[in-house]
Amino acid sequence: MITDDLQLQSGFTYTPETRLKSINERTFSTIAFNPNSNLELEIDTIEADLAAQGLDETEFILPSKVSFGAGIGQPRIWFVGAEYTFQNTKNFQNELYGDLGVDYSNSSTLALGGFIIPKYNSFTSYLSRIVYRAGLRFESSGLNVNNTSIDEFGMSFGLGLPVGADFFSNANIAFEYGKRGTTNNNLIQENFFNVSLSLSLNDRWFQKRRYD
Repeated sequence: MITDDLQLQSGFTYTPETRLKSINERTFSTIAFNPNSNLELEIDTIEADLAAQGLDETEFILPSKVSFGAGIGQPRIWFVGAEYTFQNTKNFQNELYGDLGVDYSNSSTLALGGFIIPKYNSFTSYLSRIVYRAGLRFESSGLNVNNTSIDEFGMSFGLGLPVGADFFSNANIAFEYGKRGTTNNNLIQENFFNVSLSLSLNDRWFQKRRYD
């Protein structure tokens, strides 16, 4: 608590670089499509000789990642926070796919969000006990295709619906709309919409009975 009413929260995480070995196979197939049955049939399949290229066993380098977040709010009334994540994606290596016009730069994500509860302990208004949430997300994925950065943007809205009579259990529903990619340089832009539902159940356990 930084004042009698305001609470400051913060967090920091770090993930070190990891190296993984992979055993690889690659096949090429000719596919025939039947428009009447919507079935796909493999006609010819050829297995690539990755050993001759020195690619039958490769090493992945998963880059390190660091994130920091902080927020301020009034407990059980409102909260506003932000989180920044940086990943050293430029160090990512995958020799198996090194010839597909893809390269990597460092990635970063900035997320902003918050919630408000009009009156969490209201006995007369159910709408006043609902948790109203909203957020924004800006992400630079670090993936570059045809010298074009693949970025992502998303906005989300959510509700925490109280269930039960104890004011502490919620059914949470959230909606997210976003865009990924770009139509520049003959690339593809994806528009997506996500819906999620979760339950947060809280109750008192191991209550000692006063009367049997």
